[in-house]
Amino acid sequence: MSLDQIPEVGIVGCFFSNELVDALPVHRFAIKQAGLQEVFVTLNPDGKTLTEILASPSSERLEKYLAWLEIDITSGYAEGYRNEINLEALSWLTTVAQKLKRGYLLTIDYGYLAPQYYSPQRDQGTLQCFRRHGAHSDPYSYLGRQDITAHANFTALQKHGSTQGLTQIGYVQQGLFLMALGLGDRLVANNRSDSTQLNAVLRRREALQSLINPLGLGGFQVLIQGKGLSEGEGSQVLKGLQKPSEEWSQET
Repeated sequence: MSLDQIPEVGIVGCFFSNELVDALPVHRFAIKQAGLQEVFVTLNPDGKTLTEILASPSSERLEKYLAWLEIDITSGYAEGYRNEINLEALSWLTTVAQKLKRGYLLTIDYGYLAPQYYSPQRDQGTLQCFRRHGAHSDPYSYLGRQDITAHANFTALQKHGSTQGLTQIGYVQQGLFLMALGLGDRLVANNRSDSTQLNAVLRRREALQSLINPLGLGGFQVLIQGKGLSEGEGSQVLKGLQKPSEEWSQET
């Protein structure tokens, strides 16, 4: 079911997204002497390949977005700096908030808070391309045959959510979130498994650890927002935000 198919009365429950926001289309911008420029794409004279051109932004919302996040591109940024702006993520969040009558929104993705996202040192932005399990930075090759992503801006999701009636419940790394949900206990139990099934045990352990490795999937961020919660529900500490078990801490 798409969001548009959800009745206007909304739902009571939970919206869950995993690597959704990073797949939404973004605006790319560059900083030049003339100020903020947007990156556009056009055909080369051969009529077959693409090339970039820089021009005035297609919408005043781009500069307003950066100002809203308190990002001052006039100070500390070198000419040629590039990054992305995801306006579609805000539109998506608006729709979700309208459709959620009471419950939670869990957004899991790789991304940063705004100060890290727009760090002057991240001068080529976060846009990445993936093909056959390999990563590269050329979105104009393998057209239609590769994935193109850009990291989620969690400050934007938090701030915009608050304007749409969403309350922030928690923000944590996926590794810590999963350990609090009991993944650490599963790893401990896996260590105690029948040694005659060593290969299966090792494969299971490797799969579980990949979900909490901070250099991999464990570095994903988890944003939990709520709407229409009772006072008791709003004050309750969700299990995924609690401290992992002592047994896991001691055995690892």
